Amino acid sequence: MTPADTERQAELLQRAKILAHASELYTKAAAAVAANQPEEVRYRYIKSAKESIEEAFPEVFQVRHPAPKYAIKEEHDYRVLKTIGLAALILGILFSFVKFGPTGDLSKTWTTDDVAKSTAYPK
Repeated sequence: MTPADTERQAELLQRAKILAHASELYTKAAAAVAANQPEEVRYRYIKSAKESIEEAFPEVFQVRHPAPKYAIKEEHDYRVLKTIGLAALILGILFSFVKFGPTGDLSKTWTTDDVAKSTAYPK
């Protein structure tokens, strides 16, 4: 046998031992289910068995190419500018009402006779 074959044989024997251990853990988990043991005990057995299998076959469970990280572009937030613009528009409309007269202030267009007529008591 060549050294490569010997190394390969040792690796396969190691994997067989790890898988035998994982098989024992799964058997213990099945026995725990049959004995109505708590869920934590079952979970611990199954988790240990899965970790053993991952240890036996690292080439299967290791990520070879990590997923590319995409940069998320942040869009400009125009909420503040929109709020300021809306407030300026409302203040401008109110100022124009005050400046040019459509405010409901009838004292600018009424005369003293109109005031006397509107405040007279009915007979």
